[in-house]
Amino acid sequence: MQTTQRLLVLPDEAIGTINPFLHGHFAEHLGELVYPGVYVGPDSPIPNTGGIRNDVVDALKPLGVPVLRWPGGCFADTYHWRDGIGPVSERPLRVNTHWGMAPEPNSFGTHEFMAFCRALGAEPYFAANLGSAPPSETRDWIEYCNFAGPSALADERRANGSDAPFGVKFWGIGNENWGCGGNMSPQHYAEEFARYRSSVFNYPGIPVQAVACGPDGPDWTWTRGFLEQLGSRSRLGLAQALAGHYYCGTAGTATEYTAEQWLELLAKGAAMEGIITGHRAIMDEFDPERRIKMIYDEWGTWHPVETGKPTGGLYQQNTVRDACVAALTLDIFHTHADKVFMANIAQLVNVLQALLLVEEDKCIKTPTFHVFDLYKPHQGGLSVRTESFSETISDGGASAAHCRRCYRDKQPFALKAVQGSASVKNGVLCVTAVNSHPTEPVELDLEVSGARFGAAEVVTLSAEDMHAHNTFDQPDTVKPSAPVQITAQNGRLRVPMPAGGVIRALAGL
Repeated sequence: MQTTQRLLVLPDEAIGTINPFLHGHFAEHLGELVYPGVYVGPDSPIPNTGGIRNDVVDALKPLGVPVLRWPGGCFADTYHWRDGIGPVSERPLRVNTHWGMAPEPNSFGTHEFMAFCRALGAEPYFAANLGSAPPSETRDWIEYCNFAGPSALADERRANGSDAPFGVKFWGIGNENWGCGGNMSPQHYAEEFARYRSSVFNYPGIPVQAVACGPDGPDWTWTRGFLEQLGSRSRLGLAQALAGHYYCGTAGTATEYTAEQWLELLAKGAAMEGIITGHRAIMDEFDPERRIKMIYDEWGTWHPVETGKPTGGLYQQNTVRDACVAALTLDIFHTHADKVFMANIAQLVNVLQALLLVEEDKCIKTPTFHVFDLYKPHQGGLSVRTESFSETISDGGASAAHCRRCYRDKQPFALKAVQGSASVKNGVLCVTAVNSHPTEPVELDLEVSGARFGAAEVVTLSAEDMHAHNTFDQPDTVKPSAPVQITAQNGRLRVPMPAGGVIRALAGL
């Protein structure tokens, strides 16, 4: 029997503007992401522009990618930017020590990345090397990218093909410095951050946003220790943002899992809400005016590597379950738009929870891609509060203890059958929601407080098989439905939601 689940939208209870950067992305030199996922070289038989794949640009451009982080990840703290400038034939061949000792030809460097960003219309976000380079290296990279006047570094950029500065505003000062970026304590990292930050300058018209390394998941001690140490000499103003990471991991494998494992993974994914509220509460103790922005520049699922792929490449398939994780997470970001400034799913092509998979001259869209496409109307909208009156379908299963740690007040986490978010932009209400149950459809009873629906345009992303995914032979197994007009009944919208389905409803207010 199909159950009815109620979602109430409260348009008069604004949360904050949904920054488009919350729909950001990440491209690390890892596995087959850059080569051949983005860059094949100008002499490749695969159609390209300056070595950058045309099919990947064509697929991503309609998404309006708002911001793209590069070059890592762990790779960032071993990357020396000078390796990736100048004639490609003269660039050194290095070893990618973090990811399977793979060769790194440095064919895709600063100029190529900026060309990719410009092709997509994306804001660049660079991760600088704190782990194995001196502060002067970061200082020089920023001048090379951002200075419009005469200097040796700016003239070198011009000689390498870019007369105008790149205007890179976002600079991460190290990456995962609690782990692969140096195994530091938060106090040690705070001192290193302050030292590197003193070499980061604003060039005319390009104010730099210095992003500090934030916590791994629910590591409250990192956030508190970093802020205490940085604030001990009134240095909090050095950090414009703090970037945490949270991977919800796996349950089963990428394509093989039980219904219980489906729910377990979604519960882990939805625990992002407690992680955000917990760390923002700590940040508010030190920064009540929220001058330091909260960022999650790595998030997503992390399944075992697919058979036949390099073990250090982190290639994995992407099913409707991953789509539900992506949708749940984006809905959480929307409902905490007053707390979170930017987020970057890991990663863009071929690696982890990728939006695209490529193989030779083929490029396909994953279910996660379609979620980002469905959720586009939220960008720039005013997030408004929603209330879900859905039944609880999971307490996290085997991961319940993990999820409980994600709340500072130690309250247990429960996964509801239907959760979602809502925003208003230019008089149009956008509601997105996820039916978290892998096998049971529901009817969504959608109500807007103080208003009456007339009709709404509804698009659904779902599949009959809870393991469904797209392949190079069958690239459209999972794709959004055509838009359907649904007429309201007594001012309320009744929307059928398939098992494991994601919906988007657009209606005028």
